[in-house]
Amino acid sequence: MLVSMHDSLDNHFSEGESMNASWLKVCMAGVAVLGIAGAAQAVPGTFPTGTVKYDPSRAYNGYLLIGNETPRLVDMNGNLVKEWSGFNGMPNKALPGGRILTGTGTWKGGQQDTLALIELDSGGNKLWEFRNGQQVPAIPGQPSEEGKTWIARQHHDFQRKGTPVYPVPGQADGKGGVTLVLAHINERNDNINKGIQLVSDIFYEVDASGRIIWQWKASDHVDELGFDEAAFKAMRQYPPKDNPVAARHAATVKPGGGYDWLHINCLSYVGPNKWYDEDPVKYAAFHPDNVLFNSRDANLMAIVDRKTGRIVWRLGPDFRPGTPDAGVGQIVGAHGAHIIPEGLPGEGNLLFFDNGGTAGYGEPNPAAPLTGFHNVKRDYSRVVEFNPVTKEIVWEYDWYKNHKGILGHHGFKFFSPFVSYAQRLPNGNTMITEGDMERVFELTPDYEMVWGYMAPYAMSAGGVLYRAYRVPYEFFPQLPKPEEVSVTPPANGLFQLPNDKGEYAKTGVQGEVVKVNMAGASAAVEEDEEEDEQPQGMHSY
Repeated sequence: MLVSMHDSLDNHFSEGESMNASWLKVCMAGVAVLGIAGAAQAVPGTFPTGTVKYDPSRAYNGYLLIGNETPRLVDMNGNLVKEWSGFNGMPNKALPGGRILTGTGTWKGGQQDTLALIELDSGGNKLWEFRNGQQVPAIPGQPSEEGKTWIARQHHDFQRKGTPVYPVPGQADGKGGVTLVLAHINERNDNINKGIQLVSDIFYEVDASGRIIWQWKASDHVDELGFDEAAFKAMRQYPPKDNPVAARHAATVKPGGGYDWLHINCLSYVGPNKWYDEDPVKYAAFHPDNVLFNSRDANLMAIVDRKTGRIVWRLGPDFRPGTPDAGVGQIVGAHGAHIIPEGLPGEGNLLFFDNGGTAGYGEPNPAAPLTGFHNVKRDYSRVVEFNPVTKEIVWEYDWYKNHKGILGHHGFKFFSPFVSYAQRLPNGNTMITEGDMERVFELTPDYEMVWGYMAPYAMSAGGVLYRAYRVPYEFFPQLPKPEEVSVTPPANGLFQLPNDKGEYAKTGVQGEVVKVNMAGASAAVEEDEEEDEQPQGMHSY
């Protein structure tokens, strides 16, 4: 998961571009040596954090909002500008005027369920709150009545209506509006699985007073999701004997636990778009008020008609040659599906992070030989932009296709089997969160990296970065505009760490070794204050 000094810095941070020693002064003054737990695994344990590459003239300059756990605002050079301690969104989102949407705590009886979704002003004062999703036994420190506490059970996503899916210059402020919320409920449904409690997804629209004004439950529409009998049979065999990672929740005794059968991980309004503007009848599925979602475990994404509740557009779960969706290619465990907002390059196209890993339901095969549960496997990631009308790929970042020569087959060099995101920027670049690598980078349309960042905060969030957003400076007028200083990495072969005597290896590589300042470096990793009952698996994200 981490970055190897001896063979991966060049690939992970600058895609093989030239480097020089000036990078040391900017990026490595505070580098630490990390003794990573589980060092027996074949993963590197030492890597630079913060901004590792930066071309201010070609990047879209703004703040980076860390999109999980504690909300943190970081400038282009990796400096922490602002932090909202005591909050933990999944994700955290910015609104104009220095406001953010985030969360307050996680329900220990559920699966990634937020206690409350809140809006804060620039001073950290609460402007709005939603917590009326479900009543649970009283939670210490939370408002309670007659031994019960209301909680939101929000997870993975939300969106303020009338604002784009991510920050865009000049957008509406979204004050006092309706909020679309992705949440959990528990239920039983024999058609999906007779033997176990389900963790199902439900969508809410919540008004300015925190009252639910619309809702949509996925299990009510299971017959519209394109599952064949083999897929239903695989779901009915949960917990799967041939996939212990996916089965971990079955053994977790929680009142809000169970079989997370769809695992919807993103939710957004379709938003204003050229398709609906061109022909509202022909392209009625793309009505701006309709709702787009993605199911990580079922390998499908769909649009819900806001008025009728019917699914009116779908990609997947069948990607076999000759099917309408074959042009996009098999998706596996995808994240972050959304329509690119109006006014941005590629507007109206659908952009998403196609993770790879394992997912899907169907006939047993070598990936799932007994049950067909998570029967699709791919060991690399890609980012895909496609036309949602023709289902033809418009732009794609895929290591196999975007790198020539013998290294082209090393797809694992871009691989995050869970979490992750992609955001289209106003200058046409795409910012990608490779969450399992704790890495965020910005690519031009021609796949040149112009900014790269390794999050130093991810270890406190289970070693992953769920999402990150680029936010225009104008969203935080209270803050002075940061200085923008280029960062040029060193030549990989000349970047070395000393031994404990301060000596550097004589490798025979021509050039001056980049000598890292090791003062204050620590070989210890602070353990989390509280650990989950079991390690998180891919199924959790």
